[in-house]
Amino acid sequence: MGGYGSDMFEYFKILILQGFVTARKHMDKILALVEIMQTGSQLPCFSKGVSTIRALKDRFHMNLTEEQLQLLVDNMVENSLHSLTTKLYDSFQYLTNGIL
Repeated sequence: MGGYGSDMFEYFKILILQGFVTARKHMDKILALVEIMQTGSQLPCFSKGVSTIRALKDRFHMNLTEEQLQLLVDNMVENSLHSLTTKLYDSFQYLTNGIL
């Protein structure tokens, strides 16, 4: 992408924000699908019942304006840049798939 602060990096953040805004427009449909998938499921990600759906709904941050959402996305990207788990996953991808 050209590294932190490059035009492509900034474009990447714009695309994340656009995806987030679009996903929020379809939140009710997404939640309904997840509720259907949760019914009778033994998967650990669904083990907390109703609170699973509530936690997913919270991740859409419907209380934020689009400007506030942009700040959230910027912070999420910034935090991932300094995350140990991100670095470990990138190393794994490089070692197993040659992806840097």
